[in-house]
Amino acid sequence: MFQKCHSVIFGGFPLWTSSRDEIVFRMLMGLYAVAPALFAFVEMSPTVLALIAGLIGALSLLTKGVHLSRATISLAVTLALLSGFVLSSTLWSVDASRSLGAAKDVFGYSFAAILLFQGILALSCAQRDRLARVSLFGVVIGLVSVMGWELYFAFFTEDPRFVGNVFTLHKITVYGAFFAVILLAQPQLAWKGLAALFAVLTLVYGQSTGVVLAIVVVAVMFVIPTKHRHRALVGFFAIYLCLALIAPFIAAPAFAFLKTTGWLAFYPGTFAARLDLWQMIAPHIADKPILGHGADTMRDAAGVVVNPTYYVQGDLPSAHNIVFDLWYELGALGIIVYGALLAATIRMIRGLSGASHFIASNCLIIAVVELSVDHRIWLSWVLGALVFTAGICLVHCRAVIGPAMQGVTAGRTAAIPS
Repeated sequence: MFQKCHSVIFGGFPLWTSSRDEIVFRMLMGLYAVAPALFAFVEMSPTVLALIAGLIGALSLLTKGVHLSRATISLAVTLALLSGFVLSSTLWSVDASRSLGAAKDVFGYSFAAILLFQGILALSCAQRDRLARVSLFGVVIGLVSVMGWELYFAFFTEDPRFVGNVFTLHKITVYGAFFAVILLAQPQLAWKGLAALFAVLTLVYGQSTGVVLAIVVVAVMFVIPTKHRHRALVGFFAIYLCLALIAPFIAAPAFAFLKTTGWLAFYPGTFAARLDLWQMIAPHIADKPILGHGADTMRDAAGVVVNPTYYVQGDLPSAHNIVFDLWYELGALGIIVYGALLAATIRMIRGLSGASHFIASNCLIIAVVELSVDHRIWLSWVLGALVFTAGICLVHCRAVIGPAMQGVTAGRTAAIPS
């Protein structure tokens, strides 16, 4: 066991090495080992850790002398266009400063993502294997930490529903859901059991409706035979995007119907409050249906919450739904861009298989479901968590290495002792 851990951590190199490539790689391993636990104990840590990961990715590229691959360049162009689109919303935004801040965050985290992803793709096969093992250790520690917090808030605090506890659990259980997917894809039953234990604890003691819904969808995906999973993924998002297109038009009739029939009384909390909020937002979308009111302007929208029935918050942190946020802030064009990004992501996932497909598809599902119920996309910790989670997926989805990168890294693989 000691020899195996030694070989994973040091890769056959001495403790003190002059290899700049190995030094930078150990920095990346250290980050992947401690980051999941930091996610659980410092809830805003993804804001900084994603940027640090991007910096280490840049150092890795410099030491290896590797340039961006064709696939990474395509992703970079896509993210640049996305950043430009968000930036352009400042031209018609009702609050240009907030829209400019949103564009800055999208560009910054997109830049960090490109550097991190290319840095991972440039690793040799031996380094990727070492990084996958270390990141798995970090994921286990992170998931156990999240479960510990859930039990602490449930049994060792005077009021588990205290707003501070709820906000904390909202964030860290999202991280835990991503970690659990990584463990579910492992062949060892012990890791699958740990992921199942997290699911049970979160369903019983969790405070996030988005994570609960995501757990249900991931559980369904898990029991679906492997050969049918991509069809299920496509079907799920086809229904989701169809609902996204018509959401502003059906929110008010749906709320009125469910309120009249009394069905909202069965779940007057999250579901009724969200639907109440969405039907109040829908008329304001019609004011600027094509381009919206500008990125990240929902936070300070005035006159939206009027005579609420179930929505009890004093302010409007967001629409608690990325679809209504985008409809209000970026209009129909924003929804089209969002749908195109999801379609492109699903197309890339189609090229994966087995555990790689399971990890990528279910992490996408968790992100979309969570953003459709709880948090908004413009939050820095959300962007950081998405970047870092995508990096973890990339490490564990080995099928994404293309032949070109295999050739680039082949010589370096032979140079690293096994």
